[in-house]
Amino acid sequence: MSMLDSSQRAQVVDTSHRALTPYVAENTGRIALMRGPLLYCAEQGDNPSVDLRDLLLKSKEPAVRFEPDLLGGVAVVRGEARSTVPGEGWEDRLYRTVRPREGDKRTVATRVMIVPYFAWANREPVTMHVWLKSG
Repeated sequence: MSMLDSSQRAQVVDTSHRALTPYVAENTGRIALMRGPLLYCAEQGDNPSVDLRDLLLKSKEPAVRFEPDLLGGVAVVRGEARSTVPGEGWEDRLYRTVRPREGDKRTVATRVMIVPYFAWANREPVTMHVWLKSG
């Protein structure tokens, strides 16, 4: 039997970690959060101001907080993040003509809340991401 210690910190797992198979090329350069045996995920409902595809987690040691009123009580992870803002001209498009670009992508500072994977979609059906961009 595995017990979850309330003082356990969230651990950042990256694609070089042995927990990820090298055959999942889509997750190269991305990170996930684990706390003990639990995998965490970001839900759009908890992070409405950002597109989860553009989220860059900045916190090296995100804070774990117990939320007693959330789903009967769960530990969530909160941390600093940045949201990359795609360049102009991508609205409702998959492709566009290549244009020279000046400067880097713009980013916006934000806070992120990440919930245990087992709690995903228990409030409403929303977009969810486990593997986030590493910033």
